[in-house]
Amino acid sequence: MLNRNSAIKEKYSIGKYPTEDNIKIIFSVNHNLTIQQIAAWPDEISNIEKLLSDQLGLQQNIDFNRGEILNNNSVWRMEPSKWWLLGTSIEVPENLGTSLELSHAFTSISIEGKKSDILLNRHLPLDLRLDNFPINSSASSAIHHVSVKLFRIKEKEFRLFIPRGFALSIWEILLETASQFGYEIKDN
Repeated sequence: MLNRNSAIKEKYSIGKYPTEDNIKIIFSVNHNLTIQQIAAWPDEISNIEKLLSDQLGLQQNIDFNRGEILNNNSVWRMEPSKWWLLGTSIEVPENLGTSLELSHAFTSISIEGKKSDILLNRHLPLDLRLDNFPINSSASSAIHHVSVKLFRIKEKEFRLFIPRGFALSIWEILLETASQFGYEIKDN
């Protein structure tokens, strides 16, 4: 296995900022990110859904912009014919579709805490209220014209996926915005 070097390691300083009091945002980074993108051929979507169900134990098909968390793994339907598998991978027969390893292409930042949705709404044009963006929802959006993926894991916990080449600049923007709330950077 290749060693992964974080795109934000030079600015990833574990601690509490600006003070140790009143922390409302907690950041962590998944340093061992595993992402497999699966794309179904147009006539094979139902067979890919069956493959995902058989291989991963999904209880039902996943709707577009939704996901399912399975132990330490998860499956997210990013587009009508594309899924992301996080933490695992499966073999996709050529007659059903294709897969692409994206683990090194993204940086994954966990953002949680009382003000996590407010922090994200300072940068994303999404309605993150729980009734409009419920748990296990996903969205493709942009921060400063950079395409990102956002997943809601819990009521106040999100995963942000940023293309590796833009991760450091977006990280700095997030930290600057989070300083008004008080934040902590944790080791994952």
